[in-house]
Amino acid sequence: MMGKVEEDVCRFAHFSMSTTFEILIAGRDNDYARKVSQDVFAEVDRIERLFNHFDPCSEIGQINGLQPGQSLRIGVETYECLKTAVWVRSQTHGAFDINIGSLSAYKGETVPDYTGSRLNIMDRLELSRISQGFMVKVWPVEEETETHILSFDLGGIGKGYALDRTLDILSDWDIHRAMVHGGTSTALAIGAPPKSPTGTMGWPVGIGGDWNCPQAPREFLLRDRALSGSGTEVKGKHILDPRSGRPAQGHLAAWVSHPSAAVADALSTAFMVMSTEEARDFCESHPDVWALVVIDSQTCEVFNPDIAIP
Repeated sequence: MMGKVEEDVCRFAHFSMSTTFEILIAGRDNDYARKVSQDVFAEVDRIERLFNHFDPCSEIGQINGLQPGQSLRIGVETYECLKTAVWVRSQTHGAFDINIGSLSAYKGETVPDYTGSRLNIMDRLELSRISQGFMVKVWPVEEETETHILSFDLGGIGKGYALDRTLDILSDWDIHRAMVHGGTSTALAIGAPPKSPTGTMGWPVGIGGDWNCPQAPREFLLRDRALSGSGTEVKGKHILDPRSGRPAQGHLAAWVSHPSAAVADALSTAFMVMSTEEARDFCESHPDVWALVVIDSQTCEVFNPDIAIP
């Protein structure tokens, strides 16, 4: 995902969330930049402990153990990430859903319709501020037509949220030119790299794949926003359509840029599921979203192209 960067950029890597995070810092000596990176990576590790759905003691693990009518006090990080996930789900009409893990319970059987109780659990999710923090509650219904299944998996948004959390740390360290990415699939940049004309350049991020679309950019200059990509090239058709339970048929690849890395991360997954027309309509109603969708090996579309730095 990374393009070519200048030699006077300090670069550090760290394994977390089952992938390799990397940070590039410009304008600081190596010792100072290393301390910054350690602080940034410590924050990523902390978010991983909160979001790890395999750990029943994590906040997401505890939420997955809730029964209808039960509630749980949560921290601001889980609250913010869940609020973003609920918003993206609403805006994409269910094409993105963190309760996607519940599909495994059907073991190849027919998945209930989108209006069925499985995904209505998300509609019954209440996120609220309380006097001493935040709370999540799953409201019961009068009649349960299906077995209660709650299996949140933040794999499609958690890395992006972790990148968003690093912005405060970089600001505290007085870092104004940096880029951090999680596993090359999602990157977040602030400022411009060295030797870039002020206000005209950004950090080069490669956009690649086994396809040949002449109108598709191969590089995105990223500045004060995020870019996230999803596709079938590495893992095949691993993304499921939450609305049907079947592998996504929308696109071969999708790249999305947004000021928030969490939103970009979630939308790149959603655009894999959505049709090209749905993606186009979304971008028309959300002018802060840049997107590239690859329809087949020689066909793609770019939405809101003016966002990209020329």
